[in-house]
Amino acid sequence: MANALTDFTKKREFLICMDSDGCVMDTVRIKHSTVMCPELIRVFALDDHADFITAAWDEINLHTITRGISRFESVRLVFDRLKNRGIEIPGSEDIAAWVDTATELSTASLQRELQKTGSLALRKLQEWNNACNRRIQALEPTFEPFPGVEESLRQLHAVADVAVVSAANESAIASEWKRYGLARHADVIFGQEVGSKANSIATMLACGYESRKVMMVGDAMGDAQAAAANGVAFVPILPGREADSWRRLQEEALPKLLHGTFSPAYQAELLAALRSALHG
Repeated sequence: MANALTDFTKKREFLICMDSDGCVMDTVRIKHSTVMCPELIRVFALDDHADFITAAWDEINLHTITRGISRFESVRLVFDRLKNRGIEIPGSEDIAAWVDTATELSTASLQRELQKTGSLALRKLQEWNNACNRRIQALEPTFEPFPGVEESLRQLHAVADVAVVSAANESAIASEWKRYGLARHADVIFGQEVGSKANSIATMLACGYESRKVMMVGDAMGDAQAAAANGVAFVPILPGREADSWRRLQEEALPKLLHGTFSPAYQAELLAALRSALHG
C-alpha cells in the first residue's frame, strides 16, 4: 500500500475510495468516547462542564450528520456551544480562526500555525492532539475491522483500485490495516496530512479514472459531500448496521457501479438511509 505522496499507477478501470474509522475499522466510539473527549476535558481543565461537553461531543461525532468531521472541527463546535452557555474558553477565537482558514487540519498544520502565532490556546490544542495520538496508538491493538470487511475488500480489490481516504493519521491507518491483513487490499493511503477527502478523491481522479466509474464508501455525510464535490458515487456504511451495509455494498452497489446502473434515484435512496441513521 503506497503513501499518497509517492507515485501511484492506475491499474484498473474502476476506483473505490474508502474511509477507515467507522467504515472499515470499528474505532469511532472508542476513539471519541474513551480518548478524545476525556482528554479535551483534562487538557483544557473543563471538569466543571464535563457532562455537557461529553453529551455535546458524542452528539457531534457519533449520532448526527456532523459525524466524521475533523477532531479539530469538533473542538471548535464544542467551544462554540460552551460560549452560547456563557462559558468562555480563553483563546478559543484562535482555534476557530485556524480551523476556519487552514487548508488542512492536521498535526503539521497546527504546528505551523502555533509557530506563527504563539497562541497559548493553540498550544493547548497541540497538547490535546498529541495526547490523543499517544493514547490511540496504545489502543490500536484493540481495534478490529467490522465483520465481513476483509472478504468484501478482497472482492472489491479484484475489480477496482482501492484508495483509503481518511481524516485520521496516515501512520495509524497503515498500522491498523497491516495488523489485520487489509493492507494488501488497498493501493494507496490518503490521511489527514494531505488535506480534505474531496481533494484526495480529486487527486485520484487526476490519475485517469472516469467519475462514473468511481465510488466513495464512508459512514458520514462528510464522505457523501466529498463524493458529490467530485461527481462520483457514494455508498454509506450505516452506523450500527455495518455488516448489513458491507453486504449491500458488495452484492448490490458494486454491481450497479460496474454495470453503469448506479442511478441518481439509487443514490438518493442511499443518502436518505444515512440521514435517517444519523438522525438528521
